[in-house]
Amino acid sequence: MFETLTLQPLRLPEDAPVRRERLAPEAARGPRYDAMFDFRTLAYGAVRAKGGLVLVCPKLGPLARVLRRARFSGGLRWRGMRRFRRYDEVWLAGSPGEVLEVALPEEAGGAVLATQVLGPRPEFEGLACLTTKSKDNDLTWIGDWARHHVRAQGAEGVVLFDNGSSAYAPEEVTEVLAGAGLKAALVVSADLPFGPTALKPPRHLALYFQTATLNLARHWALKGAGAVAVNDIDELFLSRGQRTIFEAARESRLGYVTAQGHWRTREGAGPPRHVEHVLRDVPEALCKEKFCVVPGGPLRWFGWDVHGVGRYQFNRLVRAQDLWFAHCREISTGWKYKREGAQGPVEPCEETRAALAASLGGGA
Repeated sequence: MFETLTLQPLRLPEDAPVRRERLAPEAARGPRYDAMFDFRTLAYGAVRAKGGLVLVCPKLGPLARVLRRARFSGGLRWRGMRRFRRYDEVWLAGSPGEVLEVALPEEAGGAVLATQVLGPRPEFEGLACLTTKSKDNDLTWIGDWARHHVRAQGAEGVVLFDNGSSAYAPEEVTEVLAGAGLKAALVVSADLPFGPTALKPPRHLALYFQTATLNLARHWALKGAGAVAVNDIDELFLSRGQRTIFEAARESRLGYVTAQGHWRTREGAGPPRHVEHVLRDVPEALCKEKFCVVPGGPLRWFGWDVHGVGRYQFNRLVRAQDLWFAHCREISTGWKYKREGAQGPVEPCEETRAALAASLGGGA
Protein backbone atom coordinates (compact mmCIF):
# COMPACT_ATOMS: atom_id res chain seq x y z
CA MET A 1 0.00 0.00 0.00
CA PHE A 2 1.26 3.45 -0.93
CA GLU A 3 -0.54 6.38 0.62
CA THR A 4 -0.29 10.10 1.34
CA LEU A 5 -1.79 11.51 4.54
CA THR A 6 -1.96 15.05 5.92
CA LEU A 7 -1.20 15.36 9.61
CA GLN A 8 -3.86 17.11 11.71
CA PRO A 9 -1.98 18.65 14.64
CA LEU A 10 -3.60 20.29 17.64
CA ARG A 11 -2.45 23.93 17.48
CA LEU A 12 -3.30 26.99 19.51
CA PRO A 13 -5.15 29.63 17.48
CA GLU A 14 -2.96 32.52 16.35
CA ASP A 15 -4.81 34.89 18.68
CA ALA A 16 -4.66 32.59 21.72
CA PRO A 17 -3.58 34.43 24.89
CA VAL A 18 -0.92 31.77 25.63
CA ARG A 19 1.90 30.26 23.60
CA ARG A 20 5.03 28.15 24.05
CA GLU A 21 7.90 29.87 25.83
CA ARG A 22 11.22 30.26 24.02
CA LEU A 23 14.02 28.06 25.36
CA ALA A 24 17.03 30.22 24.51
CA PRO A 25 17.80 33.56 26.16
CA GLU A 26 17.57 36.56 23.84
CA ALA A 27 21.34 36.82 23.34
CA ALA A 28 21.48 33.20 22.09
CA ARG A 29 18.54 33.27 19.69
CA GLY A 30 19.88 34.69 16.45
CA PRO A 31 17.91 36.55 13.76
CA ARG A 32 15.72 33.62 12.62
CA TYR A 33 14.98 32.03 15.98
CA ASP A 34 11.42 33.30 16.33
CA ALA A 35 10.56 32.59 12.68
CA MET A 36 11.54 28.93 13.14
CA PHE A 37 10.33 28.38 16.71
CA ASP A 38 7.07 26.48 17.25
CA PHE A 39 4.99 28.71 19.51
CA ARG A 40 1.59 27.08 18.86
CA THR A 41 1.65 23.28 18.41
CA LEU A 42 0.20 21.37 21.35
CA ALA A 43 0.35 17.89 19.77
CA TYR A 44 1.44 16.50 16.42
CA GLY A 45 -1.14 13.75 16.61
CA ALA A 46 -3.31 11.50 18.77
CA VAL A 47 -2.58 7.77 18.52
CA ARG A 48 -4.90 5.02 19.68
CA ALA A 49 -3.19 3.08 22.47
CA LYS A 50 -4.11 0.37 24.97
CA GLY A 51 -6.69 1.86 27.33
CA GLY A 52 -6.96 5.20 25.53
CA LEU A 53 -4.77 7.60 23.55
CA VAL A 54 -1.29 9.05 23.51
CA LEU A 55 -0.71 12.62 22.33
CA VAL A 56 2.80 13.10 20.91
CA CYS A 57 3.78 16.70 21.61
CA PRO A 58 6.62 19.18 21.29
CA LYS A 59 8.10 20.01 24.68
CA LEU A 60 5.14 21.53 26.48
CA GLY A 61 6.68 23.37 29.42
CA PRO A 62 3.96 25.59 30.95
CA LEU A 63 1.59 24.58 28.10
CA ALA A 64 1.19 21.23 29.86
CA ARG A 65 -1.27 23.06 32.15
CA VAL A 66 -3.38 23.93 29.09
CA LEU A 67 -3.83 20.26 28.20
CA ARG A 68 -4.16 19.26 31.84
CA ARG A 69 -7.16 21.61 32.23
CA ALA A 70 -8.70 20.90 28.81
CA ARG A 71 -11.85 18.84 28.28
CA PHE A 72 -11.53 15.84 25.94
CA SER A 73 -14.34 14.31 23.90
CA GLY A 74 -15.66 10.82 24.57
CA GLY A 75 -15.07 11.06 28.30
CA LEU A 76 -11.30 10.72 27.89
CA ARG A 77 -9.46 11.77 31.01
CA TRP A 78 -5.89 12.71 31.85
CA ARG A 79 -3.75 9.71 32.80
CA GLY A 80 -0.31 11.31 32.96
CA MET A 81 2.75 12.56 31.08
CA ARG A 82 6.10 11.14 30.01
CA ARG A 83 8.76 13.80 29.45
CA PHE A 84 11.67 13.34 27.06
CA ARG A 85 14.52 15.58 25.97
CA ARG A 86 12.87 17.08 22.89
CA TYR A 87 9.26 15.92 23.04
CA ASP A 88 6.55 14.96 25.53
CA GLU A 89 3.81 12.33 25.64
CA VAL A 90 0.38 12.97 27.18
CA TRP A 91 -1.57 9.80 27.96
CA LEU A 92 -5.37 9.83 28.12
CA ALA A 93 -7.55 7.03 29.49
CA GLY A 94 -10.91 6.02 28.06
CA SER A 95 -12.49 4.86 24.82
CA PRO A 96 -11.61 7.25 21.97
CA GLY A 97 -13.74 7.72 18.89
CA GLU A 98 -12.52 8.41 15.38
CA VAL A 99 -12.02 12.11 16.12
CA LEU A 100 -10.60 13.72 19.26
CA GLU A 101 -12.01 17.10 20.26
CA VAL A 102 -10.15 19.21 22.80
CA ALA A 103 -11.89 22.14 24.50
CA LEU A 104 -9.19 24.48 25.75
CA PRO A 105 -9.61 26.16 29.13
CA GLU A 106 -10.69 29.81 29.24
CA GLU A 107 -7.21 31.04 30.15
CA ALA A 108 -6.02 29.57 26.80
CA GLY A 109 -8.86 31.18 24.84
CA GLY A 110 -11.53 28.46 25.10
CA ALA A 111 -11.27 27.26 21.48
CA VAL A 112 -12.26 23.71 20.53
CA LEU A 113 -9.57 21.87 18.56
CA ALA A 114 -9.99 18.58 16.71
CA THR A 115 -7.78 15.88 15.20
CA GLN A 116 -8.31 12.52 13.54
CA VAL A 117 -7.35 9.66 15.86
CA LEU A 118 -4.52 7.67 14.28
CA GLY A 119 -5.03 3.92 14.32
CA PRO A 120 -2.96 0.84 13.41
CA ARG A 121 -1.21 0.59 10.02
CA PRO A 122 -1.18 -3.16 9.30
CA GLU A 123 0.66 -2.73 5.99
CA PHE A 124 3.92 -2.23 7.95
CA GLU A 125 3.42 -5.20 10.29
CA GLY A 126 6.63 -7.24 10.51
CA LEU A 127 8.39 -5.29 7.73
CA ALA A 128 11.95 -3.93 7.64
CA CYS A 129 11.22 -0.20 7.52
CA LEU A 130 12.94 3.16 7.16
CA THR A 131 11.65 6.42 8.57
CA THR A 132 12.90 9.90 7.81
CA LYS A 133 11.94 13.55 7.36
CA SER A 134 12.38 15.58 4.19
CA LYS A 135 11.77 19.06 2.79
CA ASP A 136 12.31 19.87 -0.88
CA ASN A 137 14.91 17.12 -1.36
CA ASP A 138 15.18 16.31 -5.05
CA LEU A 139 12.75 13.53 -5.96
CA THR A 140 15.59 11.66 -7.66
CA TRP A 141 17.50 11.67 -4.36
CA ILE A 142 14.50 10.27 -2.50
CA GLY A 143 14.09 7.55 -5.11
CA ASP A 144 17.79 6.63 -5.00
CA TRP A 145 17.79 6.61 -1.18
CA ALA A 146 14.85 4.20 -1.07
CA ARG A 147 16.11 2.05 -3.96
CA HIS A 148 19.55 1.65 -2.38
CA HIS A 149 18.06 0.44 0.90
CA VAL A 150 15.73 -1.99 -0.86
CA ARG A 151 18.59 -3.51 -2.87
CA ALA A 152 21.43 -3.32 -0.35
CA GLN A 153 19.65 -3.68 3.01
CA GLY A 154 16.35 -5.43 2.27
CA ALA A 155 14.13 -2.46 3.20
CA GLU A 156 10.43 -3.16 2.67
CA GLY A 157 8.59 -0.09 3.97
CA VAL A 158 9.06 3.66 4.40
CA VAL A 159 7.31 6.27 6.54
CA LEU A 160 8.42 9.73 5.39
CA PHE A 161 7.36 13.00 7.02
CA ASP A 162 7.30 15.78 4.43
CA ASN A 163 7.95 19.02 6.31
CA GLY A 164 6.16 21.46 3.98
CA SER A 165 7.91 20.94 0.64
CA SER A 166 7.17 23.66 -1.92
CA ALA A 167 8.98 22.10 -4.90
CA TYR A 168 6.38 19.35 -5.38
CA ALA A 169 3.27 17.80 -3.82
CA PRO A 170 3.47 14.99 -1.22
CA GLU A 171 1.69 12.69 -3.68
CA GLU A 172 4.74 12.95 -5.97
CA VAL A 173 6.94 11.66 -3.16
CA THR A 174 4.57 8.73 -2.69
CA GLU A 175 4.76 7.99 -6.41
CA VAL A 176 8.58 7.96 -6.32
CA LEU A 177 8.61 5.59 -3.33
CA ALA A 178 6.09 3.32 -5.05
CA GLY A 179 8.63 2.82 -7.85
CA ALA A 180 11.54 1.92 -5.56
CA GLY A 181 10.67 -1.74 -4.95
CA LEU A 182 9.08 -1.30 -1.53
CA LYS A 183 6.05 -3.19 -0.26
CA ALA A 184 4.50 -0.18 1.47
CA ALA A 185 5.12 3.54 1.94
CA LEU A 186 3.33 6.33 3.78
CA VAL A 187 4.12 10.00 3.13
CA VAL A 188 2.85 12.20 5.94
CA SER A 189 2.47 15.85 5.00
CA ALA A 190 3.35 17.96 8.05
CA ASP A 191 3.92 21.65 7.30
CA LEU A 192 4.96 22.69 10.81
CA PRO A 193 7.91 24.62 12.27
CA PHE A 194 11.05 22.47 12.26
CA GLY A 195 12.61 24.49 15.07
CA PRO A 196 15.61 26.82 15.41
CA THR A 197 19.21 26.19 16.40
CA ALA A 198 20.43 28.53 19.12
CA LEU A 199 23.74 30.39 18.91
CA LYS A 200 25.02 28.98 22.21
CA PRO A 201 24.75 25.56 23.92
CA PRO A 202 22.45 23.83 24.40
CA ARG A 203 21.82 24.68 20.74
CA HIS A 204 19.39 21.99 19.57
CA LEU A 205 16.74 21.65 22.29
CA ALA A 206 14.06 23.50 20.30
CA LEU A 207 14.31 21.11 17.32
CA TYR A 208 11.07 19.41 18.27
CA PHE A 209 9.74 18.34 14.87
CA GLN A 210 12.11 15.54 13.91
CA THR A 211 12.25 13.83 17.30
CA ALA A 212 8.52 14.13 17.93
CA THR A 213 7.53 12.78 14.51
CA LEU A 214 9.93 9.84 14.98
CA ASN A 215 8.00 8.97 18.11
CA LEU A 216 4.67 9.58 16.46
CA ALA A 217 5.72 6.90 13.96
CA ARG A 218 6.96 4.69 16.83
CA HIS A 219 3.55 4.72 18.54
CA TRP A 220 1.54 4.64 15.34
CA ALA A 221 2.49 3.45 11.84
CA LEU A 222 5.66 1.56 12.82
CA LYS A 223 4.56 0.09 16.13
CA GLY A 224 4.30 -3.40 14.62
CA ALA A 225 7.23 -3.17 12.20
CA GLY A 226 9.86 -5.90 12.37
CA ALA A 227 12.70 -3.37 12.61
CA VAL A 228 13.03 0.36 11.88
CA ALA A 229 16.15 2.13 10.61
CA VAL A 230 16.39 5.89 11.14
CA ASN A 231 18.49 7.99 8.77
CA ASP A 232 18.29 11.01 6.45
CA ILE A 233 17.97 11.17 2.67
CA ASP A 234 21.73 11.89 2.36
CA GLU A 235 22.70 8.81 4.40
CA LEU A 236 23.03 5.30 3.00
CA PHE A 237 23.46 2.26 5.27
CA LEU A 238 26.10 -0.18 4.01
CA SER A 239 27.30 -3.65 5.06
CA ARG A 240 30.82 -5.08 5.14
CA GLY A 241 29.43 -8.60 5.17
CA GLN A 242 26.15 -10.35 4.43
CA ARG A 243 24.22 -9.00 7.43
CA THR A 244 21.84 -6.06 6.88
CA ILE A 245 21.15 -3.41 9.48
CA PHE A 246 17.67 -4.84 10.00
CA GLU A 247 19.05 -8.32 10.64
CA ALA A 248 21.60 -6.89 13.05
CA ALA A 249 18.88 -5.18 15.09
CA ARG A 250 16.77 -8.34 15.22
CA GLU A 251 19.80 -10.41 16.32
CA SER A 252 20.81 -7.95 19.05
CA ARG A 253 19.89 -8.81 22.65
CA LEU A 254 18.53 -5.26 23.01
CA GLY A 255 16.81 -5.26 19.62
CA TYR A 256 18.98 -2.28 18.74
CA VAL A 257 22.10 -1.52 16.71
CA THR A 258 24.02 1.60 15.72
CA ALA A 259 26.25 2.26 12.70
CA GLN A 260 29.13 4.73 12.42
CA GLY A 261 28.86 7.47 9.79
CA HIS A 262 31.60 8.29 7.26
CA TRP A 263 31.54 11.45 5.14
CA ARG A 264 31.77 10.91 1.39
CA THR A 265 32.35 13.51 -1.33
CA ARG A 266 31.25 13.10 -4.91
CA GLU A 267 33.34 12.54 -7.98
CA GLY A 268 32.25 14.53 -11.03
CA ALA A 269 30.18 17.60 -11.84
CA GLY A 270 26.59 18.45 -12.66
CA PRO A 271 23.51 17.60 -10.57
CA PRO A 272 24.71 15.43 -7.65
CA ARG A 273 23.68 11.80 -7.10
CA HIS A 274 24.37 9.41 -4.25
CA VAL A 275 26.24 6.98 -6.50
CA GLU A 276 28.91 9.61 -7.23
CA HIS A 277 29.89 9.96 -3.55
CA VAL A 278 32.94 7.69 -3.65
CA LEU A 279 35.70 9.98 -2.28
CA ARG A 280 36.73 9.86 1.37
CA ASP A 281 38.51 12.50 3.40
CA VAL A 282 42.19 12.08 4.30
CA PRO A 283 42.23 11.43 7.19
CA GLU A 284 38.79 9.77 7.35
CA ALA A 285 36.05 12.12 8.57
CA LEU A 286 33.46 10.46 10.81
CA CYS A 287 29.99 11.64 11.81
CA LYS A 288 27.58 10.69 14.56
CA GLU A 289 25.97 7.27 14.36
CA LYS A 290 22.48 6.37 13.14
CA PHE A 291 20.49 3.37 14.27
CA CYS A 292 18.00 0.57 13.77
CA VAL A 293 15.62 -0.68 16.46
CA VAL A 294 12.95 -3.33 16.93
CA PRO A 295 9.86 -1.31 18.04
CA GLY A 296 8.45 -4.14 20.17
CA GLY A 297 11.83 -5.21 21.56
CA PRO A 298 13.44 -4.77 24.98
CA LEU A 299 13.84 -1.00 24.49
CA ARG A 300 10.20 -0.40 23.52
CA TRP A 301 9.63 2.13 26.34
CA PHE A 302 12.59 4.27 25.31
CA GLY A 303 11.89 7.25 23.06
CA TRP A 304 13.65 7.58 19.70
CA ASP A 305 15.89 10.52 18.90
CA VAL A 306 17.91 11.56 15.86
CA HIS A 307 20.98 9.46 16.68
CA GLY A 308 19.59 6.70 18.87
CA VAL A 309 17.12 5.65 21.53
CA GLY A 310 16.83 7.22 24.97
CA ARG A 311 19.78 9.46 25.79
CA TYR A 312 22.10 7.38 23.55
CA GLN A 313 23.31 5.47 26.61
CA PHE A 314 23.41 2.14 24.71
CA ASN A 315 24.99 3.43 21.49
CA ARG A 316 28.59 2.34 22.03
CA LEU A 317 27.51 -1.00 23.47
CA VAL A 318 25.56 -1.95 20.35
CA ARG A 319 27.72 -0.37 17.62
CA ALA A 320 28.14 -2.86 14.77
CA GLN A 321 31.58 -3.27 13.21
CA ASP A 322 30.17 -4.75 10.00
CA LEU A 323 27.75 -1.86 9.32
CA TRP A 324 28.29 1.81 8.54
CA PHE A 325 26.69 4.58 6.55
CA ALA A 326 27.92 6.90 3.82
CA HIS A 327 27.02 10.54 4.54
CA CYS A 328 26.81 12.12 1.08
CA ARG A 329 27.97 15.74 1.25
CA GLU A 330 26.25 17.15 -1.81
CA ILE A 331 22.90 15.44 -1.33
CA SER A 332 21.70 18.56 0.44
CA THR A 333 19.41 21.54 -0.06
CA GLY A 334 21.73 23.63 2.13
CA TRP A 335 18.95 24.28 4.65
CA LYS A 336 21.26 23.81 7.62
CA TYR A 337 24.57 25.04 6.18
CA LYS A 338 26.39 24.98 2.85
CA ARG A 339 28.58 21.90 2.52
CA GLU A 340 29.70 21.74 -1.10
CA GLY A 341 32.76 19.51 -1.32
CA ALA A 342 35.36 18.47 1.22
CA GLN A 343 37.45 21.08 2.99
CA GLY A 344 40.67 19.08 2.70
CA PRO A 345 42.29 16.28 0.65
CA VAL A 346 40.26 13.29 -0.53
CA GLU A 347 41.01 9.95 -2.13
CA PRO A 348 38.91 7.29 -3.87
CA CYS A 349 37.22 4.73 -1.62
CA GLU A 350 36.83 1.53 -3.59
CA GLU A 351 34.65 -0.06 -0.91
CA THR A 352 32.11 2.74 -1.31
CA ARG A 353 32.38 2.72 -5.10
CA ALA A 354 31.66 -1.00 -5.31
CA ALA A 355 28.76 -0.87 -2.85
CA LEU A 356 27.01 2.05 -4.55
CA ALA A 357 27.62 0.65 -8.01
CA ALA A 358 25.90 -2.55 -6.91
CA SER A 359 22.81 -0.79 -5.54
CA LEU A 360 22.54 2.30 -7.75
CA GLY A 361 24.92 1.84 -10.68
CA GLY A 362 22.13 0.62 -12.92
CA GLY A 363 19.95 3.67 -12.19
CA ALA A 364 16.19 3.19 -11.80
